[in-house]
Amino acid sequence: MKDHISYEDFMARVDKYYAQFKNDWKYGQTYFNVLTSVRGDIADSIRGTIHDPFHKNEVSKETEKLVKSRW
Repeated sequence: MKDHISYEDFMARVDKYYAQFKNDWKYGQTYFNVLTSVRGDIADSIRGTIHDPFHKNEVSKETEKLVKSRW
Protein backbone atom coordinates (compact mmCIF):
# COMPACT_ATOMS: atom_id res chain seq x y z
CA MET A 1 0.00 0.00 0.00
CA LYS A 2 1.34 3.41 -0.99
CA ASP A 3 1.56 6.24 1.52
CA HIS A 4 -0.68 9.25 1.02
CA ILE A 5 1.55 12.11 2.02
CA SER A 6 1.92 15.73 0.99
CA TYR A 7 4.67 16.87 -1.33
CA GLU A 8 6.30 18.65 1.61
CA ASP A 9 6.28 15.42 3.66
CA PHE A 10 7.75 13.60 0.66
CA MET A 11 10.62 16.10 0.52
CA ALA A 12 11.19 15.74 4.28
CA ARG A 13 11.38 11.97 3.80
CA VAL A 14 13.87 12.40 0.95
CA ASP A 15 16.07 14.55 3.19
CA LYS A 16 15.80 12.03 6.04
CA TYR A 17 16.82 9.08 3.87
CA TYR A 18 19.54 11.04 2.11
CA ALA A 19 21.10 11.90 5.47
CA GLN A 20 21.07 8.19 6.28
CA PHE A 21 22.37 6.88 2.91
CA LYS A 22 24.43 9.76 1.49
CA ASN A 23 27.61 7.69 1.54
CA ASP A 24 25.98 5.09 -0.71
CA TRP A 25 23.24 6.91 -2.69
CA LYS A 26 23.27 10.00 -4.86
CA TYR A 27 20.67 12.61 -3.95
CA GLY A 28 18.75 11.94 -7.17
CA GLN A 29 18.74 8.22 -6.40
CA THR A 30 17.30 8.91 -2.95
CA TYR A 31 14.67 11.25 -4.42
CA PHE A 32 13.64 8.70 -7.03
CA ASN A 33 13.56 5.76 -4.61
CA VAL A 34 11.35 7.65 -2.16
CA LEU A 35 9.16 8.88 -5.04
CA THR A 36 8.74 5.29 -6.21
CA SER A 37 7.64 4.21 -2.74
CA VAL A 38 5.05 6.96 -2.26
CA ARG A 39 3.97 7.95 -5.79
CA GLY A 40 4.97 5.19 -8.14
CA ASP A 41 2.71 6.65 -10.82
CA ILE A 42 4.77 9.83 -10.95
CA ALA A 43 8.06 7.92 -10.76
CA ASP A 44 6.97 5.74 -13.68
CA SER A 45 6.06 8.82 -15.73
CA ILE A 46 9.58 10.30 -15.42
CA ARG A 47 11.61 7.07 -15.46
CA GLY A 48 14.11 7.10 -18.32
CA THR A 49 13.33 10.70 -19.34
CA ILE A 50 15.38 13.87 -18.95
CA HIS A 51 13.56 14.36 -15.63
CA ASP A 52 14.74 11.04 -14.16
CA PRO A 53 17.16 12.06 -11.39
CA PHE A 54 18.29 8.55 -10.37
CA HIS A 55 21.89 8.86 -11.63
CA LYS A 56 22.33 12.52 -10.68
CA ASN A 57 23.76 14.27 -7.64
CA GLU A 58 20.91 16.76 -7.63
CA VAL A 59 17.32 17.16 -8.79
CA SER A 60 16.73 19.91 -11.32
CA LYS A 61 14.26 22.70 -10.64
CA GLU A 62 12.34 21.57 -13.74
CA THR A 63 12.00 18.04 -12.36
CA GLU A 64 10.87 19.32 -8.97
CA LYS A 65 8.30 21.58 -10.64
CA LEU A 66 7.00 18.71 -12.79
CA VAL A 67 6.75 16.28 -9.88
CA LYS A 68 5.04 18.83 -7.66
CA SER A 69 2.53 19.69 -10.42
CA ARG A 70 1.54 16.01 -10.69
CA TRP A 71 1.21 15.52 -6.94
